[in-house]
Amino acid sequence: MAYTTGDRIKNYRVQAEISQRDLESRTELSQSTIARIESGDRIVKPYELAAIAHALGCPESSLMESDPIRDRVQFAARTSVDAKPNTQQVKDHLLYLLEMDNYLTRALALSITK
Repeated sequence: MAYTTGDRIKNYRVQAEISQRDLESRTELSQSTIARIESGDRIVKPYELAAIAHALGCPESSLMESDPIRDRVQFAARTSVDAKPNTQQVKDHLLYLLEMDNYLTRALALSITK
């Protein structure tokens, strides 16, 4: 099953134990807007996606239906024998680092051409 952006936002919100009302206060988006985005009745705008990702503490790419960086990432996590691995946290951190690398590469290319 392919997850939509709305599905991904809802999953992260539920995992973080944040209600739509809490997300509303953290993003300044209305609860009804958040509900419509999560249900797929409305497409999320780029600035809204950034605000939601920041409020949920995850990279924007992890909320997007498809993302070229996220879609090609493969990873493995190692933990101690007794610990339950938190692969989502590892993946989010890796995606954050890859997004920063992508952003800095573009910024450097722009500064060189000026």
